[in-house]
Amino acid sequence: MDILLGILLALAASIIPAFIYGAILWWFDRYEREPLALLAAAFLWGAVPAIILSLIFQSLLDIPISEFTDPAAAGLIGASVIAPITEEIFKAMALVLLFLFFRKEIDSPFDGIIYGCMAGLGFAAVENVLYLGVQALESGVVGVVILSILRVFIFGLNHPMFTGLTGWGIAQARLSHNWAVKIIAPFVGLGLAMLAHGVHNLGVSFPDLCWPCLVAFLSDWGGVLMLIGVIIWATVREQRWIATYLPEEVELDTLSQRDYDIVRSFINREIERAGAFLGGDFKRWWRLGRYYRLATELAFNKRRLPRFPQEQDTQERIVSLRGQVKELGRQV
Repeated sequence: MDILLGILLALAASIIPAFIYGAILWWFDRYEREPLALLAAAFLWGAVPAIILSLIFQSLLDIPISEFTDPAAAGLIGASVIAPITEEIFKAMALVLLFLFFRKEIDSPFDGIIYGCMAGLGFAAVENVLYLGVQALESGVVGVVILSILRVFIFGLNHPMFTGLTGWGIAQARLSHNWAVKIIAPFVGLGLAMLAHGVHNLGVSFPDLCWPCLVAFLSDWGGVLMLIGVIIWATVREQRWIATYLPEEVELDTLSQRDYDIVRSFINREIERAGAFLGGDFKRWWRLGRYYRLATELAFNKRRLPRFPQEQDTQERIVSLRGQVKELGRQV
């Protein structure tokens, strides 16, 4: 019975916090929330293909390493070098696919970060199930509780942070008009992810020593705080883009002055939608969300047009968004 309870607790402690962290991230994406389907796809990529491919390649690379080094050194190399390289590469593949097929969804640095974090959350959820499941078989409920505190809460944001760095690099490549940045930024982001991952794994490989674990803790939470800073900066910048590029749409009668005042304020958006929801007008609540998102996309595309004149479909998208915003404005 103790083992069964331990396994159930392992599943709950691995999956429920992952969804809570994901919901918090999604809430932070205030002005142009990413499609839930794409966020779910990034999560599932991290949870299934990235895990499987990482395990396969780690097993293959472990063979030559074990041949030339003693078991202790092989374990240390595997944890601090091989695991960070393989896991970050395969988690990053979700971001590469998004960049190739849904690049229009990446409008700001935060977009790259949130997709990277979702892939990391998927990876962490399944990895935690595996580690906590083994702990349940070996130590029962008590062992699962202790390991959960470490893996899910103290170090629970590690994988999202690692892959969030990669996502930041890919977003910079998408948003920059400098070809050097376009080429270098993804590798810088991936390199930072591997480095942070390696520092963490190396630090916790010496549980009997205090200072390596402290270095790992400071590195992990330093990276998390850095990404939070980038998210806040990106959110403030997005609000400025809306305030700068939508006044012209009031003059063009795309949206009213009142709607412009609402769209540029996250609080006003939420108040307006909450009024519709509490009033039982769920259709209007849904349409308001779409209305505000499309108006935000319109502002972002207008900002992008002079920076990337070679992207001819941007002007077409602006015209299309302008028509959709105007039509939805009439409906709501």
